[in-house]
Amino acid sequence: MSGTATYLWVPSQGLAMEGLPLRWLNEALSDKEQAAAIALSDEACMQRYRQGDDQAFRVLYQRYREKLHRYVLRLSTRESEAEEVFQEVWIAVIRSRDGYDSSASFATWLFSIAHRRAADRWRALSRHAPDGLNATDDLDDALPLSTNDTIATPEREWHSQSLGEALLDAIGKLPLPQREAFLMKAEGELSLDEIALATGANRETVKSRLRYAQKRLREVMLPWR
Repeated sequence: MSGTATYLWVPSQGLAMEGLPLRWLNEALSDKEQAAAIALSDEACMQRYRQGDDQAFRVLYQRYREKLHRYVLRLSTRESEAEEVFQEVWIAVIRSRDGYDSSASFATWLFSIAHRRAADRWRALSRHAPDGLNATDDLDDALPLSTNDTIATPEREWHSQSLGEALLDAIGKLPLPQREAFLMKAEGELSLDEIALATGANRETVKSRLRYAQKRLREVMLPWR
C-alpha cells in the first residue's frame, strides 16, 4: 500500500438503504455547492441535516469519508473489515442525527461512533478492542507532545512520499490503543480532550498513548532527517 494513496471510497449498499443515493453521495460538489459549503461549519451542516437537508449530510460525508476510511483501515488492516465499519459508522450518523449534541464537535462525535463500532466488531471476532490500557501506555521515557508548529512531527510528515511506506508500516505495528489515539489526532485532527471523549479514556491516558506513538514514529523518521 502506498504511503501517498488517496482513497476515493465508494460505499456499498448500506447507505443506499437509508435513502441516500450512492451516486449522488459521491458525486463532486458543484462550484456553487462548494462555495455554499465553505461558509458552513460541520455543526451547522449537522443542524441542517437534522432539519431535513440531505445536501448538508452530503457535505459532511465528503469532508470526512477519506479521513474516516483511513482511520478504520489502519486500525483493522483488512479492507473488508474497514468497509463494514465505515458503513456502520455512517449509518449510525444517519439514524442518530436527532440525538446529536451540537455542544460537541461533529468530528469528535463521528470518531467516537467509529471507536465504538470498531471495538464492537473486534470483540465479536474475539480480538483485542481499542479501549483497554496497554502495558506500554505509561512509558516514562516518552517524548513530550510538541506544541511547536514548525517542528516536523509524524502527524505532519506521514503522507510525504519518502516516509510514507515506512511510517505506515510503523503505524501498523503500534499497539492498538496508541495507534487509535495517533490516528484520531492525525486524521480527525482531534485534541487530547476530544480523543479522551471519543474513546472514553482519561486525558492523561490519551496523552501517554500519543507520547508513545510519537516516540516510535519519530524513530522511524530519523533516517530521513
